[in-house]
Amino acid sequence: MSAPSADLLMAISGLPVDQRQSIIAAASAMATSAPAPGPSQREIQADNRDLARTLHKILKPQTPPTYDGAIDADECLNFIENQEEYFQVVKLAESDWVKYTALNLVKDGKSWWRACGLDTTTEWAEFRQVFLDYHTPNDAVTAARSMLQNIRQGNRSVALYAHEFRGLLRRVPSLDQETALDWFLDGLHHETGIMVRLHYPADLNAAIKDATFVHSVYCPSSTKQPQQSKQTKPSDPNAMDVDALQIAVNNLTAEVNSLRRGNGYNSMTRPPRLTPDEKARLIATNGCFRCRKIGHMASHCRTFPNQQQQPRQFNKIEVATVPAPQQAALQNQSGKANSN
Repeated sequence: MSAPSADLLMAISGLPVDQRQSIIAAASAMATSAPAPGPSQREIQADNRDLARTLHKILKPQTPPTYDGAIDADECLNFIENQEEYFQVVKLAESDWVKYTALNLVKDGKSWWRACGLDTTTEWAEFRQVFLDYHTPNDAVTAARSMLQNIRQGNRSVALYAHEFRGLLRRVPSLDQETALDWFLDGLHHETGIMVRLHYPADLNAAIKDATFVHSVYCPSSTKQPQQSKQTKPSDPNAMDVDALQIAVNNLTAEVNSLRRGNGYNSMTRPPRLTPDEKARLIATNGCFRCRKIGHMASHCRTFPNQQQQPRQFNKIEVATVPAPQQAALQNQSGKANSN
């Protein structure tokens, strides 16, 4: 039995002896009583599930996409990491990760799940390893390791070089951090790599941070995006583009055709009567009085040829040709004379 406190003894000092003893005994029993039992493991899991459902209703995170069983190193790793991030956001118990991940497997992925020998009670670490081993190509790790050892920064910025290096490093999880750091420094520019090594970076993230700063100081031009050269037109005002000349010719031809249609004459209708000025111009330029074109006379005009018919010959005797309207009039007159 633990001793009562001094404050309690002072407070009950004026009471009778039997009452003081009963109060002291009750206080000692309360002090030595066992603490109330906490929630059981089942109650904790139930609370976690309720919390996960509540967060899912409130936050509504994006559901990870399904996986169709593609044999690809990056795709299968992205799928597994997306599942882990989603389950952590919704506070899902790790014991339920496998059963919910199995629901996101479709096509060949679902066929693998049926035949892999695992079930919904499998630990997540075991499922993760078996899944990645099957869906990662056999030579993916070896190829990624070789590329990590030989990759170089070249003319790129440190950010682009580090992005590619980290992407390859994800395929080789067994590579130790010291080797990865050494390969990253070997791939930097010679001067940048030397300066970063003098800082003795502790890990890859520190090396990337130092390399970005050093490279921006020693090679500021390589961090800027190359600007495209603007093509300037020739400064000679007399020079004319071939395309512009062709457009001008086409426009002029269209305008001439429009004027000809507006004047109301074509190959079937003769143009209006010549004015004295137009006649003088055509005479001076040896132009045609019919089509108004230069280069031939009216007697040789093909646009409006001469409609006068040549005299026909019967038995080497020329017979004058009479136009059709006059011939019809003569026939009518002859018919009246015969009837008389």
